[in-house]
Amino acid sequence: MSESIDRRRHPRFTVDPMYSAVSVVRRGQREEGHVYDVSLSGMRFELDRPARRGSTLDVEVSLPGCEDAIRAKARVVRVFDEVDDPGPRRMAVEFETFSAGSRAILERYLGQKWLRPAPAQEPESAPQKPVTIARTTRSTAAACESSPTPSQASRPTTKSASAA
Repeated sequence: MSESIDRRRHPRFTVDPMYSAVSVVRRGQREEGHVYDVSLSGMRFELDRPARRGSTLDVEVSLPGCEDAIRAKARVVRVFDEVDDPGPRRMAVEFETFSAGSRAILERYLGQKWLRPAPAQEPESAPQKPVTIARTTRSTAAACESSPTPSQASRPTTKSASAA
């Protein structure tokens, strides 16, 4: 019998991957994917190709109802096994540093309490079901605003299979 201990410093919140996006830059290449859950200390997301555990990525996260992207440097702490997780590869990162204002944006976003808490423990091979979130109002989006960025008007879409 193995006991798993949840060592996370901050509570995680489930995000509907269909309405979230992550843009990752590694080796000069931009890749697009989807976020599954997020906390103040990290997130779980998917890309078409896995990143190497221990590698550092530049991430830009767009969350439903939040007009400003969260930008950070993050370290890959887990890559899900391809046998258990076919298709786009899920991985988890720990945020190391945030760009100016991004941590405050994420704190306000998570503090609104409209996202569903993510499960405390995830079995290694259990498939994750996306949770549909309620439609957001302008007041929810306004709580995330700090300053609009030009890149938000022309954000590319992802090629991940799970978006369909």
